[in-house]
Amino acid sequence: MIRILLVEDHPIAVGGIAAMLATAPDMDLVRVAGSLAGARAFLAAPACDVVLLDLRLPDGSGIDLLRELAAQPDAPGVLVLSSFLTREYVSASIVLGAGGFLLKTASTEEITAAIRTIAAGGLAFTAEQRRASRTASWEPLTQREHDLLAGLLAGRSNDELAGDLGVARKTVEGMLSRLFARYGVVTRTELALAVDRGAVLDLPARPNPGPGAPLRSPRES
Repeated sequence: MIRILLVEDHPIAVGGIAAMLATAPDMDLVRVAGSLAGARAFLAAPACDVVLLDLRLPDGSGIDLLRELAAQPDAPGVLVLSSFLTREYVSASIVLGAGGFLLKTASTEEITAAIRTIAAGGLAFTAEQRRASRTASWEPLTQREHDLLAGLLAGRSNDELAGDLGVARKTVEGMLSRLFARYGVVTRTELALAVDRGAVLDLPARPNPGPGAPLRSPRES
C-alpha cells in the first residue's frame, strides 16, 4: 500500500484528489495538511511514501518543504501538483529533488501512474518538462532581485526602484540588464510579462549578498 500525504489548502482540490485516490486500491491517503507547518509536523515522524505537494500554501511556498526534504536521506518522494505549469516551477521542482510535476487538472490515470512511479523510486517528469527545465536552469532570486521585480510589476521607474532598494540608479540598471539576460528579454515590459506569466515571485528568494558582495545573479557565480 502506498501511503500518501496531501499538502493542499483548497477544500475543492482536497476533495477531488481524495476522491481520486479512493479509487486506487493500492493507495492510502493517510493525512491532509493545509499548510507547511502541518506537513512538517506530520513528516517529523515519517509515515508516508509519497507527498502530493501544492507550491502555493498559506504560510509559505512548497519549494521550502522540497528543499528541506532534499536534505533528508530517507525522505518520501514528492509529486508536485500545481495550478501553474511554468518553466520556473518545473525547474525548481527538479533542482530540489521532486519526483514529478503535474497540473491539478491532470487525469486520474496520470496522477496515479506518477505516484506509483515515484513510490518505486523513479521519476515522473516528462521529456518536455526536463527540456524546459534545462533552459530555465532555476536558481532562486536574491531578495533584492525579488523586490526589484515586484516594484517593476507595480510600475515603478528606475529612479523609484533605486529609492525603494536604497541603491544607486546605475545599480538598478545593472540588475535589470542581468535579469533581461536571465529571462531572455530586452525591455522592462517584456521582463514584467515574463515574471508575471511565470509566477516567478511566488518562489522563495534567498538572502541578499552581504556587505561588499557583488550585486550579481547566482548564474554568474
